[in-house]
Amino acid sequence: MQAYRYHSTGPDARPALEDVPPPPLGAGELLVRVRYASLNPVDWKIATGHFRLLVRGGLPRTMGSDFSGELVEVGAGLDGWRTGEPVMGFVDPFRRVHGTFAGLVPVPAPFVARRPPQVDARLGGALPCVGVTAVALCNLAQVGQDSRVLVNGASGGVGHIALQVAKARGARVTAVASAVRSDFVAALGADEIVDYQLLPVEHWPGGFDAVLDCVPSLPRGSHGHLLRRGGHYVSTLPTGATYTVDPLANRLGAVRRHAVMLRPDPAAVAELVRYLGEGSLRCEIAGEFPIEETGRAIELSRTGHVAGKLLIRVA
Repeated sequence: MQAYRYHSTGPDARPALEDVPPPPLGAGELLVRVRYASLNPVDWKIATGHFRLLVRGGLPRTMGSDFSGELVEVGAGLDGWRTGEPVMGFVDPFRRVHGTFAGLVPVPAPFVARRPPQVDARLGGALPCVGVTAVALCNLAQVGQDSRVLVNGASGGVGHIALQVAKARGARVTAVASAVRSDFVAALGADEIVDYQLLPVEHWPGGFDAVLDCVPSLPRGSHGHLLRRGGHYVSTLPTGATYTVDPLANRLGAVRRHAVMLRPDPAAVAELVRYLGEGSLRCEIAGEFPIEETGRAIELSRTGHVAGKLLIRVA
Protein backbone atom coordinates (compact mmCIF):
# COMPACT_ATOMS: atom_id res chain seq x y z
CA MET A 1 0.00 0.00 0.00
CA GLN A 2 1.00 3.67 -0.17
CA ALA A 3 1.48 6.00 2.79
CA TYR A 4 2.51 9.66 3.05
CA ARG A 5 5.09 9.67 5.82
CA TYR A 6 8.33 11.15 7.13
CA HIS A 7 11.49 9.74 8.71
CA SER A 8 12.69 12.80 10.63
CA THR A 9 11.12 15.87 12.24
CA GLY A 10 12.08 19.51 12.18
CA PRO A 11 12.38 22.25 9.55
CA ASP A 12 14.09 19.86 7.15
CA ALA A 13 11.46 17.10 7.39
CA ARG A 14 10.54 15.81 3.94
CA PRO A 15 7.25 13.86 3.98
CA ALA A 16 6.81 11.74 0.88
CA LEU A 17 4.56 9.07 -0.61
CA GLU A 18 6.09 5.63 -0.12
CA ASP A 19 5.24 2.01 -0.77
CA VAL A 20 4.97 0.31 2.63
CA PRO A 21 3.64 -3.00 4.00
CA PRO A 22 0.18 -3.03 5.62
CA PRO A 23 0.27 -1.93 9.28
CA PRO A 24 -0.19 -4.48 12.08
CA LEU A 25 -3.59 -4.68 13.75
CA GLY A 26 -3.64 -4.75 17.55
CA ALA A 27 -6.24 -6.03 19.97
CA GLY A 28 -9.11 -3.58 20.34
CA GLU A 29 -8.35 -1.99 16.96
CA LEU A 30 -10.21 -1.82 13.65
CA LEU A 31 -8.44 -1.86 10.29
CA VAL A 32 -9.93 0.72 7.94
CA ARG A 33 -9.43 1.07 4.19
CA VAL A 34 -9.16 4.84 3.80
CA ARG A 35 -11.06 6.53 0.97
CA TYR A 36 -10.79 10.14 2.12
CA ALA A 37 -8.76 11.95 4.75
CA SER A 38 -8.25 15.64 5.40
CA LEU A 39 -5.37 17.87 6.34
CA ASN A 40 -5.29 19.67 9.68
CA PRO A 41 -2.49 22.12 10.52
CA VAL A 42 -1.45 19.91 13.44
CA ASP A 43 -0.49 17.19 10.93
CA TRP A 44 2.31 19.19 9.30
CA LYS A 45 3.20 21.03 12.50
CA ILE A 46 4.09 17.73 14.19
CA ALA A 47 6.29 16.86 11.21
CA THR A 48 8.12 20.19 11.43
CA GLY A 49 8.95 19.68 15.10
CA HIS A 50 6.15 21.46 16.95
CA PHE A 51 4.67 19.89 20.09
CA ARG A 52 7.73 17.71 20.78
CA LEU A 53 6.72 17.29 24.43
CA LEU A 54 3.27 16.00 23.45
CA VAL A 55 4.25 13.56 20.71
CA ARG A 56 4.57 9.86 21.53
CA GLY A 57 5.86 7.06 19.32
CA GLY A 58 8.81 6.91 17.01
CA LEU A 59 9.65 7.27 13.35
CA PRO A 60 8.79 6.86 10.53
CA ARG A 61 5.40 8.44 11.01
CA THR A 62 2.45 8.59 8.62
CA MET A 63 0.60 11.91 8.46
CA GLY A 64 -3.14 12.39 8.79
CA SER A 65 -5.84 12.33 11.47
CA ASP A 66 -9.33 12.25 9.89
CA PHE A 67 -10.60 9.38 7.78
CA SER A 68 -13.59 7.86 6.08
CA GLY A 69 -13.63 4.46 4.43
CA GLU A 70 -14.66 0.86 5.00
CA LEU A 71 -13.93 -1.62 7.72
CA VAL A 72 -11.52 -4.31 6.52
CA GLU A 73 -10.66 -6.31 9.65
CA VAL A 74 -11.79 -6.49 13.26
CA GLY A 75 -9.14 -6.86 15.96
CA ALA A 76 -9.23 -9.28 18.85
CA GLY A 77 -11.62 -8.53 21.69
CA LEU A 78 -14.16 -6.58 19.63
CA ASP A 79 -17.75 -7.55 18.92
CA GLY A 80 -20.56 -5.90 16.98
CA TRP A 81 -18.49 -4.78 13.98
CA ARG A 82 -18.63 -6.29 10.51
CA THR A 83 -16.27 -5.92 7.59
CA GLY A 84 -17.45 -3.70 4.77
CA GLU A 85 -19.24 -1.22 7.04
CA PRO A 86 -18.78 2.44 6.05
CA VAL A 87 -16.98 4.21 8.88
CA MET A 88 -15.41 7.54 9.75
CA GLY A 89 -13.39 8.97 12.61
CA PHE A 90 -9.92 10.11 13.54
CA VAL A 91 -6.70 9.00 15.15
CA ASP A 92 -4.74 10.89 17.79
CA PRO A 93 -1.87 12.43 15.79
CA PHE A 94 0.18 12.90 18.94
CA ARG A 95 0.12 9.22 19.92
CA ARG A 96 -0.26 7.24 16.68
CA VAL A 97 2.58 6.64 14.20
CA HIS A 98 0.09 5.18 11.71
CA GLY A 99 -1.82 8.16 10.31
CA THR A 100 -4.64 8.29 7.80
CA PHE A 101 -2.80 9.40 4.66
CA ALA A 102 -2.46 5.73 3.79
CA GLY A 103 -4.37 2.94 2.11
CA LEU A 104 -4.97 1.19 5.43
CA VAL A 105 -4.94 2.49 9.00
CA PRO A 106 -5.40 0.64 12.33
CA VAL A 107 -7.66 2.64 14.64
CA PRO A 108 -8.60 2.05 18.30
CA ALA A 109 -12.29 1.16 18.25
CA PRO A 110 -13.50 4.15 20.34
CA PHE A 111 -12.16 6.49 17.62
CA VAL A 112 -14.30 4.84 14.91
CA ALA A 113 -17.94 5.74 14.18
CA ARG A 114 -20.31 4.15 11.73
CA ARG A 115 -20.87 6.65 8.94
CA PRO A 116 -24.56 7.58 8.86
CA PRO A 117 -26.53 8.08 5.62
CA GLN A 118 -26.46 11.87 6.05
CA VAL A 119 -22.66 11.82 5.74
CA ASP A 120 -21.09 10.88 2.40
CA ALA A 121 -17.52 9.63 2.12
CA ARG A 122 -16.08 13.08 1.36
CA LEU A 123 -17.78 14.74 4.31
CA GLY A 124 -16.81 11.80 6.51
CA GLY A 125 -13.16 12.47 5.69
CA ALA A 126 -13.41 16.20 6.41
CA LEU A 127 -15.61 16.56 9.49
CA PRO A 128 -14.47 14.33 12.40
CA CYS A 129 -11.58 16.29 13.98
CA VAL A 130 -12.92 19.78 13.37
CA GLY A 131 -16.47 18.76 14.24
CA VAL A 132 -15.67 17.08 17.54
CA THR A 133 -13.28 19.94 18.40
CA ALA A 134 -15.95 22.55 17.67
CA VAL A 135 -18.48 20.82 19.91
CA ALA A 136 -15.84 20.47 22.65
CA LEU A 137 -15.12 24.22 22.42
CA CYS A 138 -18.80 25.01 22.84
CA ASN A 139 -19.20 22.52 25.69
CA LEU A 140 -16.24 23.89 27.64
CA ALA A 141 -17.49 27.45 27.11
CA GLN A 142 -21.05 26.48 28.11
CA VAL A 143 -22.45 27.92 24.88
CA GLY A 144 -26.24 27.82 24.79
CA GLN A 145 -29.35 29.83 24.02
CA ASP A 146 -28.65 33.59 23.91
CA SER A 147 -24.94 33.22 24.72
CA ARG A 148 -22.77 35.99 23.28
CA VAL A 149 -19.88 34.25 21.56
CA LEU A 150 -16.72 35.49 19.82
CA VAL A 151 -15.13 33.03 17.37
CA ASN A 152 -11.53 33.89 16.48
CA GLY A 153 -10.43 32.28 13.21
CA ALA A 154 -14.05 31.87 12.15
CA SER A 155 -13.31 30.97 8.52
CA GLY A 156 -10.84 28.17 9.28
CA GLY A 157 -11.44 24.44 9.60
CA VAL A 158 -12.46 24.39 13.26
CA GLY A 159 -13.70 27.97 13.32
CA HIS A 160 -16.31 27.70 10.60
CA ILE A 161 -17.81 24.63 12.30
CA ALA A 162 -17.67 26.21 15.78
CA LEU A 163 -19.51 29.26 14.45
CA GLN A 164 -22.32 27.05 13.13
CA VAL A 165 -22.52 24.86 16.24
CA ALA A 166 -22.83 27.98 18.41
CA LYS A 167 -25.56 29.36 16.14
CA ALA A 168 -27.40 26.02 16.16
CA ARG A 169 -27.41 26.18 19.96
CA GLY A 170 -29.05 29.61 19.85
CA ALA A 171 -26.03 31.84 20.46
CA ARG A 172 -25.35 35.28 19.02
CA VAL A 173 -21.98 35.00 17.28
CA THR A 174 -19.36 37.59 16.42
CA ALA A 175 -16.91 36.18 13.87
CA VAL A 176 -13.30 37.33 13.58
CA ALA A 177 -12.12 37.04 9.98
CA SER A 178 -10.44 39.03 7.24
CA ALA A 179 -12.46 41.24 4.91
CA VAL A 180 -12.04 38.75 2.08
CA ARG A 181 -13.77 36.09 4.22
CA SER A 182 -16.59 38.30 5.49
CA ASP A 183 -19.16 37.03 2.98
CA PHE A 184 -18.20 33.45 3.82
CA VAL A 185 -18.71 33.78 7.59
CA ALA A 186 -21.86 35.86 7.09
CA ALA A 187 -23.33 33.05 4.99
CA LEU A 188 -22.60 30.65 7.86
CA GLY A 189 -24.72 32.78 10.18
CA ALA A 190 -22.36 35.28 11.84
CA ASP A 191 -24.34 38.11 13.42
CA GLU A 192 -21.39 40.49 13.49
CA ILE A 193 -17.93 40.42 11.91
CA VAL A 194 -14.65 41.87 13.19
CA ASP A 195 -11.90 42.39 10.62
CA TYR A 196 -8.70 41.56 12.52
CA GLN A 197 -6.62 43.23 9.79
CA LEU A 198 -8.26 46.58 10.49
CA LEU A 199 -8.86 46.45 14.24
CA PRO A 200 -6.25 45.45 16.83
CA VAL A 201 -7.62 43.16 19.53
CA GLU A 202 -7.77 45.94 22.13
CA HIS A 203 -10.41 47.65 19.97
CA TRP A 204 -12.59 44.58 19.50
CA PRO A 205 -15.97 44.54 21.27
CA GLY A 206 -16.03 42.93 24.72
CA GLY A 207 -18.37 41.51 27.31
CA PHE A 208 -18.73 38.10 25.65
CA ASP A 209 -19.91 35.04 27.52
CA ALA A 210 -17.46 32.90 25.54
CA VAL A 211 -14.39 33.34 23.36
CA LEU A 212 -13.58 30.38 21.11
CA ASP A 213 -9.98 30.85 19.98
CA CYS A 214 -9.61 28.59 16.96
CA VAL A 215 -6.28 29.92 15.67
CA PRO A 216 -5.28 30.27 18.61
CA SER A 217 -3.65 33.69 18.76
CA LEU A 218 -5.28 35.90 21.38
CA PRO A 219 -2.84 37.19 24.02
CA ARG A 220 -3.67 36.13 27.55
CA GLY A 221 -3.88 39.78 28.58
CA SER A 222 -6.74 40.38 26.15
CA HIS A 223 -9.09 37.82 27.69
CA GLY A 224 -10.31 40.08 30.47
CA HIS A 225 -11.33 42.78 28.01
CA LEU A 226 -13.10 40.38 25.68
CA LEU A 227 -15.03 38.45 28.34
CA ARG A 228 -17.59 39.39 30.94
CA ARG A 229 -16.73 38.46 34.51
CA GLY A 230 -17.09 34.68 34.78
CA GLY A 231 -16.89 34.23 30.99
CA HIS A 232 -15.04 31.37 29.33
CA TYR A 233 -12.00 31.49 27.04
CA VAL A 234 -11.40 28.20 25.20
CA SER A 235 -8.43 27.41 22.98
CA THR A 236 -7.87 24.62 20.50
CA LEU A 237 -4.32 24.22 21.81
CA PRO A 238 -3.27 23.40 25.38
CA THR A 239 -0.29 25.29 26.81
CA GLY A 240 1.74 24.89 29.96
CA ALA A 241 -0.70 27.19 31.75
CA THR A 242 -3.56 24.80 30.91
CA TYR A 243 -2.09 22.26 33.34
CA THR A 244 -0.48 24.58 35.91
CA VAL A 245 -1.87 28.08 36.34
CA ASP A 246 -5.40 27.79 34.97
CA PRO A 247 -6.90 25.15 37.32
CA LEU A 248 -6.36 27.47 40.31
CA ALA A 249 -6.96 30.73 38.43
CA ASN A 250 -10.29 29.43 37.16
CA ARG A 251 -11.53 29.21 40.74
CA LEU A 252 -10.24 32.60 41.83
CA GLY A 253 -10.03 34.79 38.72
CA ALA A 254 -12.48 36.85 36.71
CA VAL A 255 -12.39 34.60 33.62
CA ARG A 256 -12.26 30.84 33.06
CA ARG A 257 -9.65 29.45 30.67
CA HIS A 258 -9.80 26.01 29.07
CA ALA A 259 -8.23 24.08 26.18
CA VAL A 260 -9.58 21.22 24.12
CA MET A 261 -8.01 17.78 24.54
CA LEU A 262 -9.44 15.97 21.54
CA ARG A 263 -11.01 12.65 22.48
CA PRO A 264 -13.72 10.43 20.97
CA ASP A 265 -17.17 11.78 21.78
CA PRO A 266 -20.21 9.91 20.41
CA ALA A 267 -22.53 12.61 21.77
CA ALA A 268 -20.64 15.25 19.78
CA VAL A 269 -20.93 13.17 16.60
CA ALA A 270 -24.65 12.74 17.23
CA GLU A 271 -25.05 16.51 17.69
CA LEU A 272 -23.22 17.20 14.43
CA VAL A 273 -25.28 14.64 12.51
CA ARG A 274 -28.46 16.19 13.90
CA TYR A 275 -27.42 19.64 12.66
CA LEU A 276 -26.55 18.19 9.25
CA GLY A 277 -30.01 16.65 9.04
CA GLU A 278 -31.63 19.95 10.06
CA GLY A 279 -29.62 21.87 7.46
CA SER A 280 -27.96 24.09 10.06
CA LEU A 281 -24.43 22.77 9.47
CA ARG A 282 -22.20 22.40 6.45
CA CYS A 283 -18.52 21.60 6.21
CA GLU A 284 -16.81 23.69 3.58
CA ILE A 285 -14.27 21.76 1.48
CA ALA A 286 -11.86 24.38 0.20
CA GLY A 287 -9.90 21.97 -1.97
CA GLU A 288 -9.49 18.30 -2.82
CA PHE A 289 -6.12 16.72 -3.60
CA PRO A 290 -5.13 13.19 -4.59
CA ILE A 291 -2.72 11.67 -2.11
CA GLU A 292 0.09 12.14 -4.63
CA GLU A 293 -0.40 15.93 -4.29
CA THR A 294 -0.47 16.10 -0.49
CA GLY A 295 2.55 18.38 -0.61
CA ARG A 296 0.50 21.00 -2.45
CA ALA A 297 -2.21 20.79 0.21
CA ILE A 298 0.39 21.31 2.93
CA GLU A 299 1.78 24.38 1.16
CA LEU A 300 -1.72 25.85 0.96
CA SER A 301 -2.47 25.05 4.61
CA ARG A 302 0.75 26.74 5.72
CA THR A 303 -0.42 30.06 4.27
CA GLY A 304 -3.04 30.19 7.05
CA HIS A 305 -5.67 31.48 4.63
CA VAL A 306 -7.81 28.42 3.93
CA ALA A 307 -11.59 28.82 4.29
CA GLY A 308 -12.77 25.39 5.46
CA LYS A 309 -11.03 22.03 5.04
CA LEU A 310 -8.53 20.52 2.59
CA LEU A 311 -9.51 17.00 1.56
CA ILE A 312 -7.04 14.24 0.66
CA ARG A 313 -8.38 11.59 -1.74
CA VAL A 314 -6.60 8.37 -0.80
CA ALA A 315 -8.43 5.79 -2.93
